[in-house]
Amino acid sequence: MLTKYINKIKGKLGIPVIYPSETSKVRHLVLPYCVGTGCDIGFGGDKIKKVDCIGIDFAQPYAHTGKDKVDIACNVMEEPIPVEDNFFDYVYTSHLIEDFRDTNAALREFIRILKSGGNLILVFPDQPTYEAHCKRTGQPLNTFHVHATMGYDYMIDRLNELTGIQYKIEYSSNKEIDYNVIMVIKVYKNGIN
Repeated sequence: MLTKYINKIKGKLGIPVIYPSETSKVRHLVLPYCVGTGCDIGFGGDKIKKVDCIGIDFAQPYAHTGKDKVDIACNVMEEPIPVEDNFFDYVYTSHLIEDFRDTNAALREFIRILKSGGNLILVFPDQPTYEAHCKRTGQPLNTFHVHATMGYDYMIDRLNELTGIQYKIEYSSNKEIDYNVIMVIKVYKNGIN
């Protein structure tokens, strides 16, 4: 409770409140699925892995949760990721997909750069639980979230709408860490082995 008040005071005084990256909370659970060469899209300075992991983000990320440098500067919200199809063994993204108005378009782009049989690793908030957490702790809401019903079931529905792929959930965690949903999805592209 004291932390909540201290953070409110800091906010009113213009002192930045630093929260740990969402990746730092889940890294121990998803690292076993980050095998081979992969990428972290929208990493905000804290890539999931420090080697064999390409950081894709704005040239100047709006989140500053670490000191890892941007390898490929790209506004993934508005432009294709400048990487060839079927390139990465894994694609990881944390707390980004909830910002896309068209979740399916984001999923298609992430899957485009993923090899068939690779892991798509999504970490995102269960939005109602996230909002309750923010209210309880005084953490400011991220106003870029656009889906009031974002959560595990929402994402399963979006995945089931995609054509040209089959998938298998390799690992999932639904709100076991704060408000986070974690999904490790093995993606198979039809016609590609």
